[in-house]
Amino acid sequence: MTEAQHEMGRVSSLKAEAIGQPGSRRFRLVAEARNGGLAVLWLGKEQLFNLGVAIKRIIATVEERGRARARSNAPSGSLADASSGAGSLVEFQVGKMAIGYDDGTALYIIAGYDTESEEDAIPEVSLVATSDQIDSLADEAFVVCAAGRPPCPLCGAPMGAEPHVCPRHNGHKMPEA
Repeated sequence: MTEAQHEMGRVSSLKAEAIGQPGSRRFRLVAEARNGGLAVLWLGKEQLFNLGVAIKRIIATVEERGRARARSNAPSGSLADASSGAGSLVEFQVGKMAIGYDDGTALYIIAGYDTESEEDAIPEVSLVATSDQIDSLADEAFVVCAAGRPPCPLCGAPMGAEPHVCPRHNGHKMPEA
């Protein structure tokens, strides 16, 4: 497992959530460890969306590698299921995240780094999840991100209850449909 300040080990629950009203929402990833530990990782909307994309990409890569390995019958690595901080709470604003996969256990590893972490710092938290958990997290991240204000079809900026002034209309309001 990735060395981290808070190693959660295997998680029993992994959720993406948005708190607040569209336009002023905050996004978070909530992970509950088997040992009762809890991690709340606050993210930006783009970070959560990009995490979902990264998860889907690594799942596709792992599946393709698995098909190739089945053909060649290659050996795989190993991952310890160690955890620390039973019953602890870790909460921070995410600066960056990393995701990996361990062939030996068929488990995914997510590491979260604090916004104030140095470039070569160890992660603030690491956790281990199954393929089903990680895939569900990606799907949930996409749903949570899409549930906000709809984007303008021309400029992509979020549209709210007030009239949208689109730069592509040279500062004029969008025509009513």
